[in-house]
Amino acid sequence: MGNEGLIFLNGYALIILIVLSIVFFSKKRLHQVEDNTYGQLLVVSIMTILFGLLLGIIIDSDIYLKNILIIVFNKIYLIGLILSVSIFAFYTYCISRFKDKNFKTVNRLYRLSFVINVIMVLILPLEVNEDSLTLGPAMYYTYAVFGIIYTILIVLVLLDFKRIRNKKYIPIIALIIEGIMMVIIQVFMPSLNYIINPSTVVTCLIMYFTIENPDVQMVAELYKNKKLVEKSNQDTSNFLFRMTQDIKKPVKDIIEISEKIQGYDDVEELKKGVKHINNTGVELDYLINDALDVSSMTTKRLKIFDSRYNPANLFKELKYRYEKMTVDGVEFNYSISNTIPNYLYGDSIKLKQAIGSILTNAINHTTSGEIDLDVSGIVKYGVCRLIITISDTGPGMSIEQVNNILSLNSEELSNIDLRNREGDILNLKEVKKLVALLGGNLMVKSDENVGTTVNVVLEQKIVESKETEISKKLESYEQSLYRNKRVMVVDDDAKELAKVTNFLENHDAEVSGSLFGRDIIEKIASNIKYDLIILDDETSTYSALDVLKELKKNKKFHTPVVVMIDDNKEFIKLHYLQDGFAECIMKSKLESEIDRIMKLF
Repeated sequence: MGNEGLIFLNGYALIILIVLSIVFFSKKRLHQVEDNTYGQLLVVSIMTILFGLLLGIIIDSDIYLKNILIIVFNKIYLIGLILSVSIFAFYTYCISRFKDKNFKTVNRLYRLSFVINVIMVLILPLEVNEDSLTLGPAMYYTYAVFGIIYTILIVLVLLDFKRIRNKKYIPIIALIIEGIMMVIIQVFMPSLNYIINPSTVVTCLIMYFTIENPDVQMVAELYKNKKLVEKSNQDTSNFLFRMTQDIKKPVKDIIEISEKIQGYDDVEELKKGVKHINNTGVELDYLINDALDVSSMTTKRLKIFDSRYNPANLFKELKYRYEKMTVDGVEFNYSISNTIPNYLYGDSIKLKQAIGSILTNAINHTTSGEIDLDVSGIVKYGVCRLIITISDTGPGMSIEQVNNILSLNSEELSNIDLRNREGDILNLKEVKKLVALLGGNLMVKSDENVGTTVNVVLEQKIVESKETEISKKLESYEQSLYRNKRVMVVDDDAKELAKVTNFLENHDAEVSGSLFGRDIIEKIASNIKYDLIILDDETSTYSALDVLKELKKNKKFHTPVVVMIDDNKEFIKLHYLQDGFAECIMKSKLESEIDRIMKLF
C-alpha cells in the first residue's frame, strides 16, 4: 500500500471518528469514569489520525524543511498512539473487578505515565532515512511502551477471565487481536506503520455500542419519579395510619358501651346504649366498605362527567376562601395527598358546593380550637377514590341529630332543587343527598362538646396524562422485551396465593397476584395483557365463573383462563370446561398441576 492508500485510509478513519464523536458528545451524559475515558479516547484518536494524515501528505510532497516536519509530526503521532493504548489499558482496569480496590492509586499512575511518556517521546531523537521513514530511540521507546501496555491488557483480561463474557470486554479483545496483527505487519512491512491508529477505529466503534451511556434526561425523570413514589408511599402510610386509628376508636367504643349496658336495668338506658352501638357500627361499616374496600373500585359504577378539573386547585381555592371566614381563635388546617392525580373528570361545581357547605357549617359552629380540611386519595386502574375529611372542635351533635342527617327517607336532591335554593349553602342532610347525587357517600361522626367529623368518599375517573401514556408505552415495551410468560393469579386466600405464585416463579413466569376478582377485570379493561390467568373457584366477592363472564364481554380478550377447584368438585370439571375455562387445576395436587399447566400453555 502506497502513501496514497494510507492517506485515504487515515482520511476515511478520521471521518468515522468525527461522526462518532458528534453522536457521543451531542448527548448529555453522566460523568462516569467509563464515559469520560471513552471521550478522551475519541479526542486522542482524532488528533493521532489527523497527524497521521498530515504525515502521509508531507511524505509525498517536496515542501521546505520536509524532514523536520516529518520528525515533529511523527513525534506527535507517536504520543497519540501511546495515549490511545494507555487509555484502553485504563478502561480495561475500570471495567474489571479490581476497580474498587486501588482505583485512586491506579488513576494517579495512569496520569503520571501520560506525562512521562510525552516527555520521553519529545526528548528522544528520531531520524528520517532516504525513504522518508522515521527511525530512532523515540520509535523504539514507543514500541517498548506498546509491549508493556499490551502485556498489562492481557494480564488484566486473564485475571478477570471469569467475566470475559461481559460485553465490555469485546473491544479489549478486539484491540489485543489488532495489536498482534500490527506487530506482524510492522515486522514484515515497516512502511505501513501509519496503519496502526486507523485500525483502532474499529475498536472505538465496538466500544461505543458496549459502553453504558444512560440518557441524562431519562435518569432525571427516573429520579423525579423516585421522589414522587417515595412521597406517595409516605402519604399512603400516613393515610393508612389515620384510618387505622379511626377504626380503632369505634371498636373500642363498642367494647366499652357493651360492657356498660350489661349492668343496666333501665330500658331507656339500654336503648340509648344500643343506639350508640348501632351508630358506631354504621361508622365502622362506612370506613371498611366505602373508604377502604379497594375491591369495589370500578369505572362501571362511576357517574362520568365531561368536565375536567384540577382537584389540587379546587381544594386550595376552598382553603383560601374559608380560612378567611374563621373567627379569631380558630385555626384552619389544610392538607392534600400527592397520590391524587393532577386532573379528574367530575362535577367540580357541585363538589365545591358540597365541601363548601360542610366547611360553612363547621365555621358557624366553631368559636375556638381548629377546623381541618384533609384530602386523601386511593388510585386504582383509572379511578381515584377521593376521601375528604372535614373536622371541627365545635359543640358536636347528639346521636339523634346524626341519625337524622344520615337517614335517606326523603327524596334525593335534584338539580332543580339546587337552582331554586337561595344561595349555595346546604345543611348537612342536603349535602348528604348532594353527595349521593354525585355518586358518593357521606358519613358524620360527632360527640357532644367534643366536635364533629364529616367524611365524603367520592370516586372520580382519572384524566389520562402524558405520564399515563408513557407508562402504557413502557408496559408495552416491557412485554415485548421480556419473553417470560405473564401470569395473573386471583385467590382470596393469601397463603394459597403465595403458594401458587412460588410454584409459577419456579417456571420463570412473571406473576401478578390479587385477592380480588375485580382486579383482573379492571386490568384487562386497561389493556394489560397476560399469557395465562388462574382463578380460584370461589372468592368472597366474585366466583371464577362471574369473572370469566365479565372477561368474555371484552371482544379483544383471548387469554386462556384456568380455574382452581377442590377435590369435592372434580365431578363438575367437565362443566367448567364447557363454560369456557381452558383447564382445571386440582388444589390437592397444586405443584404437579402447575407444572402441567405451564407446559400446556
